[in-house]
Amino acid sequence: MRAWRIGAAAAIGVTAAALAAQVSVAQGLVAQGPAAQSISMQNRGQGWQPVVFVCDSINRDRVLTLSAPARDRTATLTAFAKPGLATRTMDVRVGASEAGMSQIWYPLSDANGRTLGNVHAVNPGVVEPGATTPAVTSVTLGDDTSGCRFVPQTRVLGVTPKRSIQVTRTERNGYRYRSYNHDANLPEVPQNWGGRDTRASLTIDNGRLVAQRGGTRVYQFENGGYVYRVLASVDAAQAGGGVQVWHAGRLVLAERFGAYTAAVQP
Repeated sequence: MRAWRIGAAAAIGVTAAALAAQVSVAQGLVAQGPAAQSISMQNRGQGWQPVVFVCDSINRDRVLTLSAPARDRTATLTAFAKPGLATRTMDVRVGASEAGMSQIWYPLSDANGRTLGNVHAVNPGVVEPGATTPAVTSVTLGDDTSGCRFVPQTRVLGVTPKRSIQVTRTERNGYRYRSYNHDANLPEVPQNWGGRDTRASLTIDNGRLVAQRGGTRVYQFENGGYVYRVLASVDAAQAGGGVQVWHAGRLVLAERFGAYTAAVQP
């Protein structure tokens, strides 16, 4: 089996040093604990760019990302449609955090200071058995709130044009693979510690970390004669990832991420 060659080049016109600086800004904005332990990236067709978080909505047909804010705290909010990942963008200004009762809110406004909504996160310090990715649980714009998929001990959360892919670490069953088909009506399921999730289209336990080459992690799962591989880079200068499915040594499915979050912790 042969994995993709991920991250042949950084985002167009962006050097590795510039990427590192943008990631540093992102780490300091939302849920500082887990953000410092993970990388979040998006590709809108012009190369990979770091973002503060990836919100895979559990109640809307969209994925939301927020670019690393500039010095004046202006940023770009991007919506990827599910399925297909067609994009729309909105310019926003991110206000200073407002915290209370283990909750954190980041107000969003337009260039004229008019309130647009907010980003909500839980304090990563209260998440058990540990938050390894940004603990963002919702994004509100006007009267519309997108709940964000968030589970403790996430290793990878990525979105392809057809499905969302999540890899988590469990205490008893090793790594767990979940896929969520965009064309399926998947009900929400309860999660502890402020988490958000839906029923999965497919769940596979007892996965293994089978490769770490450069910054790329490869998680492997086996189910009914099929081998599932989830790839994700934690190197911003060599970003990329996706899911592959193999059967009898033959690649039968390959989908690349349009946006993803990956934990530095394997």
